[in-house]
Amino acid sequence: MKKIKWPVILVTTYAFLYQFTPYAGFSDQVVILLFIISPIPVLWMAYKILKNGIPSQRTFDEYFYEDTDYRRNGAMPG
Repeated sequence: MKKIKWPVILVTTYAFLYQFTPYAGFSDQVVILLFIISPIPVLWMAYKILKNGIPSQRTFDEYFYEDTDYRRNGAMPG
């Protein structure tokens, strides 16, 4: 989890900074620039999470939700 901690912190900070810029008096060009480049850090974070994250031991056929112990009532058709 240490490998994905910093990407999540940095991208979350970037998102808060972006949300704060219009109220802080930044110019429209800066706000638009931050909006245009915002997919880059988000994609970087998603890549780091998918590459270094810990896969779940639960399957969708057994559990409907990852974060609770709710078990499915029946198997998925298919």
